Amino acid sequence: MAAPQIFIFDCDGTLIDSMGMWLDIQPKLLASYGLDLTSDDFAKFESLSVEDECKAYHEEWGVGESGEAVFERFDAMLLEEYRTNIHARVGVRAFLEEAEQAGIVCAIATSTPEHLVRAGLAANDFERFFPVIVTTEMAGRSKDFPDVYNLALARACELAGVEEPPHGEVWVFEDAPFGLKSAGGAGYRTVGIYDPHGRGTREEVFALADVPIDEFTELSVTHLTHLGTGSF
Repeated sequence: MAAPQIFIFDCDGTLIDSMGMWLDIQPKLLASYGLDLTSDDFAKFESLSVEDECKAYHEEWGVGESGEAVFERFDAMLLEEYRTNIHARVGVRAFLEEAEQAGIVCAIATSTPEHLVRAGLAANDFERFFPVIVTTEMAGRSKDFPDVYNLALARACELAGVEEPPHGEVWVFEDAPFGLKSAGGAGYRTVGIYDPHGRGTREEVFALADVPIDEFTELSVTHLTHLGTGSF
């Protein structure tokens, strides 16, 4: 396999340790409307963009005047968390620095609104590593489909001034089983990062990944560059 030029990263649970916050904050949001729910009640909405999640909350439980009104309330809660309480996963900085030194363009493909992602990146001093940030809202479909990864690849290649490589030469880094399924199904090579705070089990994540890891300390750009079929 040719040396990779583009890496595409999920954000929450992959680059930053935020999934525990997400599982707590959704019940807090609905509690502000007088509903007593648990994190399990939100599992079916996880692949949606945050905007679409809030529309679904309005439709499912009748909260707020509209989905947009629910999103405004939720957005204020989330922004405070991303600015103050979200930290990088172990080993991420060293891996991103290695990718930077190798000249690899790194992009983010996420279901989280761009301004929240940027707040989380800024809080961890990661902004310089990600010239491209693409959301499912921009792509027009959830991560049950590969559109967001395809859009991230197109924009990263445009920025780098290179033609789009075959998907089999591009690595996608994900913690969510649905993301690994859609990226892998579209032909991308996948690194599955197990997040103990996420909904996916370690067994699910590892079974769906070309390269399964618990932390970025297990991974290097050199390994990925020289990796053929199979895993470590």
